[in-house]
Amino acid sequence: MQTQTAAIGGEQFEGYWDRLSDEELLRISFTTDDPENLEGLVLQVPSVKERPFVEFAYDFRGSRRSKIRCAHCKYPNHLAGFVIKTDSGQRFLCGHLCGAKIYGADFAHLHKDFSHARDRAGYLRRVQGLREALPGFMRYLTQLRSDPAFDLYDRTRQTLVTRMPRLRGALQVAIDRGGGTLSVDENVRDFAAEGRDEDRYDREMEEWNRTTVTERKKLRRQGQQPDKPRKPLYKSVSRPIGTVATKTLFSTANSPRQVVEDIAAQFANLADDPVKQMSAADKLAFFGYRGKQDAQGSQWRVLVGFGDTSNKGMANLLKQVGILLDRLEEQVERLAELPSFFQPRTLSAVASWATAAKLAGTYTAGLNSLVFENNHGQTVAAQLPPEFKVPSVSGIERLRLAMREGT
Repeated sequence: MQTQTAAIGGEQFEGYWDRLSDEELLRISFTTDDPENLEGLVLQVPSVKERPFVEFAYDFRGSRRSKIRCAHCKYPNHLAGFVIKTDSGQRFLCGHLCGAKIYGADFAHLHKDFSHARDRAGYLRRVQGLREALPGFMRYLTQLRSDPAFDLYDRTRQTLVTRMPRLRGALQVAIDRGGGTLSVDENVRDFAAEGRDEDRYDREMEEWNRTTVTERKKLRRQGQQPDKPRKPLYKSVSRPIGTVATKTLFSTANSPRQVVEDIAAQFANLADDPVKQMSAADKLAFFGYRGKQDAQGSQWRVLVGFGDTSNKGMANLLKQVGILLDRLEEQVERLAELPSFFQPRTLSAVASWATAAKLAGTYTAGLNSLVFENNHGQTVAAQLPPEFKVPSVSGIERLRLAMREGT
């Protein structure tokens, strides 16, 4: 860790936390649940010539615990704060709002050293958890990549896309524009329009009756006499008949298998060369794709190795692994769209909607199947493979847990 200094009482002191190794940081607890009974606790702020540092933090906000006495306030005014310790072993309590009042701007240095060390210990534990869980996760990835669900998904989707092309395009439009709502247009009686037409006729008749017989004859010859109310009048309305929740099943995005292969390659690179630094090519790819998105709307990331052990480097690694795990889970969720589409209620709605929309033929919902008869009498069917099963995400959850809790 880089050594920093803090100015206390006009003197420069090396930060306590910067003198500790990573191994020492991993053995330290940065919080206490009993600050008032620590050894060496004093009630007054010691001389500023001592070399204090923030040793622990405590936070009982939201609990029913009584407030804690602060060495600055000299009264129990706080539920959150810090334990500050001097090199001579004295400790005193400082409320979280009073540090700056005791040390002024210098408290920012004391707290920064503590926060940096606490954050570092957390990152070290999480990265260590990632290291230790990575071999098991790689075994899970191997099983996931060979899962038959990917082939079954691709084959069934291909049947829907190639043999029912009009359906595929119309469904994707419904998903993109209407959130998956399937609606058909129907003509319904427009009673409001009929009422307005009757009012129009009454007004015209009042004017007609005020005219003379000669004027009426002239208006008749010109075809300007009042028209009787028109009944019935109809209007076209859109009636929802169901929804489809398959966001990507009919899209042109990369297949789940392709995305999983890309993610697996990055994890394999990390597992094979865990201490590598980001190469020039990786940097070019990482910064070149920053801000860009893939077909599913998620940003690409190039997974760097464990080589950068700074707080920022470890945070970046953990963040990138988290993003890739999210993307990996999304692919399993995409596979789950297949059985969702073949649910009886969804199939029935799709068949009714597609037939009413005249998508090149007649559609019929069967048992876990959709049958299409085109205008030439040719019939094709797409069905959910009986052996299809959505893969488990347990390996993803285990790695997330290891990264969250560390060791």
